[in-house]
Amino acid sequence: MPQFDLHYLTPLTFWSLISFIILMVILYKYALPSITEILDARQEKIKGDIDQAEKLRGDAERLKGEYQRNVIKAEEEAEGKIQAAVVKAKEISDGIVKESHQAAADNRAKAQLGIDIERKKALAEIRNQVVDLTILSSSRLIQQSIQRGTAEKLVDDVIKGVGKLS
Repeated sequence: MPQFDLHYLTPLTFWSLISFIILMVILYKYALPSITEILDARQEKIKGDIDQAEKLRGDAERLKGEYQRNVIKAEEEAEGKIQAAVVKAKEISDGIVKESHQAAADNRAKAQLGIDIERKKALAEIRNQVVDLTILSSSRLIQQSIQRGTAEKLVDDVIKGVGKLS
């Protein structure tokens, strides 16, 4: 082990060493408590910031969960409303189809009634014309002096023919 030799120590080195020791004592006594206090305060601030960040993260997680539940609830409500609208639309559609079928049936009935009325009018017109023709033919037969039996037979045949037409 090398020995420490004091003869290398010069007065400048000696006073530098003494000044350094005094500086260290002053720093230890006055500056170190301030620095320690600042570091402790900084440590407490960082710890508080971390705690606050954890709390905010927890709040964010809670809010995220609530948001997701609200989204799911809104989607379920929307699905329910869509299903209700589909059912309502189906009911309306069925009602419209039923009304249109009823209207078509009513129109067919009216048309059939109109056809029956027109057919009866046509038959009445034909009967009237047959009666007119019968009267005309009867008058001509009478004018030609045909026997009464022949004229009656002719009129009966015409009337029977008219009966078959109806």
